[in-house]
Amino acid sequence: MKGLGVGVRPKIRLVTAVSPATRLTGWKEIASYLGRDARTVQLWEKQEELPIHRHTHKSRASVYAYPAELDAWLQLRNPEKGSGNEPQAPKAESDAESEPEPQTEKLPLFRSPGIFWLLAAAMLLVGILGAGFWMDAGRKTSPKLPTAALAVLPFENLSSSQDFLVDGLTDGLIADLGRTGQIQVISRRSVMHLKGQHLPLPQIASELHASLVLEGTVARSGDQVRITAQLLDTANDRSLWNASYSRKTTDQLAFQDEIAATIAAAVIGKLTGTEPVQTRNSPAVNPQARLAYLTGRYFWNQRDEPGLRKAIGYFQQAAAIDPHYAPAYAGLADSYNLMAVWGTLPAGEAFSRSKAAAKTALSIDPASAEAYNSLAFATYRQDWDFARADQYFQKAIELNPNCVSAHQWYGEFLGDMRRFDASINELLEAKELDPLSAMAGSDLADGYLHAGRYAEAEAELKRIQNLYPDFVPAHLYLSGVYSALSNFTAAEIEAQAYFQRTGDQAPLQMVRIQRQVATGSLDQARRVVSLLLNGKSGSSFSAYQKAQFYFASRQNDAGYAALEDAYRERSWWLVTMLVDPGFSAVRNEPRFRNLARRVGLPV
Repeated sequence: MKGLGVGVRPKIRLVTAVSPATRLTGWKEIASYLGRDARTVQLWEKQEELPIHRHTHKSRASVYAYPAELDAWLQLRNPEKGSGNEPQAPKAESDAESEPEPQTEKLPLFRSPGIFWLLAAAMLLVGILGAGFWMDAGRKTSPKLPTAALAVLPFENLSSSQDFLVDGLTDGLIADLGRTGQIQVISRRSVMHLKGQHLPLPQIASELHASLVLEGTVARSGDQVRITAQLLDTANDRSLWNASYSRKTTDQLAFQDEIAATIAAAVIGKLTGTEPVQTRNSPAVNPQARLAYLTGRYFWNQRDEPGLRKAIGYFQQAAAIDPHYAPAYAGLADSYNLMAVWGTLPAGEAFSRSKAAAKTALSIDPASAEAYNSLAFATYRQDWDFARADQYFQKAIELNPNCVSAHQWYGEFLGDMRRFDASINELLEAKELDPLSAMAGSDLADGYLHAGRYAEAEAELKRIQNLYPDFVPAHLYLSGVYSALSNFTAAEIEAQAYFQRTGDQAPLQMVRIQRQVATGSLDQARRVVSLLLNGKSGSSFSAYQKAQFYFASRQNDAGYAALEDAYRERSWWLVTMLVDPGFSAVRNEPRFRNLARRVGLPV
């Protein structure tokens, strides 16, 4: 991540390269392809330089190979016979006429295994040195470089049913491409806004800020499934790569997962000229568990209380079907975190559930970026263990640089720690990955507000309101911006809009109290606070909110007493006290700074 030692994502270079072939994983698959037993194949690797690749892990290494390389090796070993084998994985029926891809086995240079591997090593060395120089030069010229963003549009369902399975293919492609960290991938939430719209390519590029688009179709007739995919350059309106895949299968979900990995590898190869970085070996997944999880994510992405409750039910169903399915637990962790923030569940209970679910996910899959992100969020807001939360956030981004919520939640965390430049970098990254997300844009505006960059905060929130006039947080945040600028008339209009949509009167009352204090009506402001906190609605306010009202009306002793109550309750809101505009007048007072130290915040 920019400025944080996590790494800078390089620009995408569009190069002409052979797309990676379907991968054969494990000795068993490789041996089956070659028509030999595994022991013979292992001997061929040791004695005759059979082209085998390895991923090194902590405890052991996993092996894989590419059919094209195996065919070339067989041709060199016995030129007259050739391989005589066909790949078992689905083969692409390429339609790309403008750029015919060279066939590796026809290259005259590969006349012996020694030369084959010498050339491969030389090419790898050149690639490493070139990429290293290019990336390093990028870091020196700018802390934040523009990147060519790829939008995976929702694949079109040409059949009459099972639309959620087609969405699953889109999700799988976004996940497989995003986890590599080799290209910037627009998030699911933004691309799903365009589902079924068939917009012109320039309009898609403009709305998603994407210079590349991957689109396709899925058609099923009986047990025959056909999937097409096309990679488009939006600047020049041309196809860079396209292919189609077909198979007879009764397990469409498994086939789509397989195809998603194949397409992702081809796209990575086309755009970067390299193999995709593999972050994990995906175990076999129970289809029913996967379906329940995908349905849960659908409701989770609705980001409302009914959707969250449905999401939790489906995630629990997925975990019950397959107790070793890590994404189900990560989904539960994400859901409980949001329920804590929205007050749907008591914060202590919700955060505890979130941490337990995230740890379960990590015990199954130590490479789950989503689980690390949720664990970081709960650790920071419930445990006040900011150093450990920082480590968890960075680990999540390292595992999946395209995880929007990781950048978003880490940006919020950094803002609360008053690391404003780093915070805004993360929030900008979240917005770039999810340009149509109202929440990502609103959180960016909140980051600008905390950093005192009011004009940028206002501009971002007005952009959100133009896109989504009824999006509630935008009204709340814009009211805060106008209050910070002492434009109380505009602040009250936004707070009133928020109140009408939520029934929450606290922000509206706060603006009115601030206006009264600013105009010299301090006694009237204190009477309003007394009526508000001692009346029928008083019990609905948390200790932290009461402190805000007391400080706004210059009743500092009562404000500190309320903050002490919040501290005894371990209110998660205290992690925001150093950036809360309501405490700006007392932020440098010894009593306030002492409480911040006790919370563990950097003073």
